[in-house]
Amino acid sequence: MKSLELDLLKYNRHWQKDFFYPYPKKRTAFAEILPYFKKKQIIEITGLRRVGKSTLIFQLINQLKKNNIDPYHLLYFTFDEAQPTIDILLRDYSLSTGLDYKKEKITLFLDEIQKLADFQNQIKVYYDLYPNIKFIISGSTSLFIRKKTQESLAGRIFSFIISPLSFIEYLLFIDKQELLLKPNLYRHELDHELKVFLYSQFIESIELKNMKDKKEYFISIVKKIIYEDLPSIFTFDNPHLLFKIVQQIAQKPGGLINNIGLSRELGISNKTVSLYLSFLEDSFLIKKYYNFSKNLISSEKRLKKYYLASPSFSSALVDFSDVGCLFENYLASNLVSSYFYRDVYGHEVDFVIIDKKNKFFPVEVKYKTEIKKEDINNLLLFMKKFSLNQGYVIYRGVKRQNINQNGKKITIIPFFETNFIY
Repeated sequence: MKSLELDLLKYNRHWQKDFFYPYPKKRTAFAEILPYFKKKQIIEITGLRRVGKSTLIFQLINQLKKNNIDPYHLLYFTFDEAQPTIDILLRDYSLSTGLDYKKEKITLFLDEIQKLADFQNQIKVYYDLYPNIKFIISGSTSLFIRKKTQESLAGRIFSFIISPLSFIEYLLFIDKQELLLKPNLYRHELDHELKVFLYSQFIESIELKNMKDKKEYFISIVKKIIYEDLPSIFTFDNPHLLFKIVQQIAQKPGGLINNIGLSRELGISNKTVSLYLSFLEDSFLIKKYYNFSKNLISSEKRLKKYYLASPSFSSALVDFSDVGCLFENYLASNLVSSYFYRDVYGHEVDFVIIDKKNKFFPVEVKYKTEIKKEDINNLLLFMKKFSLNQGYVIYRGVKRQNINQNGKKITIIPFFETNFIY
C-alpha cells in the first residue's frame, strides 16, 4: 500500500468541523474574484510580497465552505516548505480523504506556485484531462508566474493582480469607514488618516506605530524582491545596483529619468540601466509613465517618469518630507493608464488616462484642500490642444465640485472618490 508523503491536515485546517479562518475584513479583490469560481478557467492571484494574497485565499475557502461546499473538496497547499509534484499532491489527497479527484469535483488552491518547477505544464495536464478540478494559483514572484502561464496556460486563465491597500480599504482595516459617510464633518480626521496611510499602505504595517519599524518592514520587502525574487528569474551581475536605482526613484517619485545621467552616476552602461529598469518594472516594484502623444508608439520613445509601487516604499528608503510627492505616488501606482504629458515649454499634466474605448482625458493631482484657477491652467492647455471638454483634478479636499471655463469642464474629485481611475 502506498504511504503518505504529505501531512495535508497541517495545511487544511478548514477540514476541521466548524473551523473558519479568522480573517473577517475583506479587500475589494475578494468580491471581484468570487464570480470566477463558476468558470472553468484557472484563477491566478499575483502581486507584491505581503499584500495579502494568502489571506485572500483563506477567505475564499471560508466563503465556499459557507456556501455548503464540502470542506474536503477544498484542497490547499503552499510550496513554501516542500515542492511535491502535483501528481504526488493529488495522490496523497486521495489517500488522506478517500475522495477520487478523477471523478469528484474539487477546488485546488496552490500557493507560492512559483517555487514548484515546471508548474505550468503540470497544471496544464490536469486542466485539460480533468475538468472537474478547479485551480487557483497564487505567488509573490509575479513576473515569473505571468511568464510561465503565458507560455503554457494561455486562454486557460483569469489573472488578478493584488495591489497595496487603497485608502478606502485602509479605513476598513482601521475600523474608520464611517468617516466617509460625512466627509465634510470628518475632514480633519480624513486628512490625518491620509498622511498616516501614505506611510502604511500594507496591512501589516498598520500595526507598526514606530516609524523606524515601518521603514525596516518596507525596506525588507524591497530587498527580498531585489536580492531573492529577481535573481531567480534573471541573470545579472550586481543586484546592489538595482537597489540604488530604486533609491534614486524613491528620492523623487515621478521625476524624469535620464538613462545616460543615471548610467554615469552608477558607473554602468546606458544599456544596462535600461535593462535593470525593465527588470524592476516587470517585477511590479516600479511603474513607468510615458510622455503622452496621440501616436502611442511615438510616446514610448519620449520622456519617461518612474514611481515606486507604493509611496510607503519611497518614505522608507529616503528621509521624505514632501508628502505631496507621496500623494502623487499613491495615485500613480493605482492608475489604469501609463501616461503623463509635458510639452516643449514645460507645461505638464500629471496623468493622461486612456479608457477601454481608446478615449483619453487628463488628470492633475494637487495636494491641496482648495483648488484655484491657476491650478487648472495646464489642464486647460492640454484640453485645448487635444480638443477635449472634460478634465479632472484629484485633491486633498472632501467636496466634489465642477469648474466651467470657456466650455471646458473640470471636475474636482476628493482623493477617496477616485474609483473611476482604478
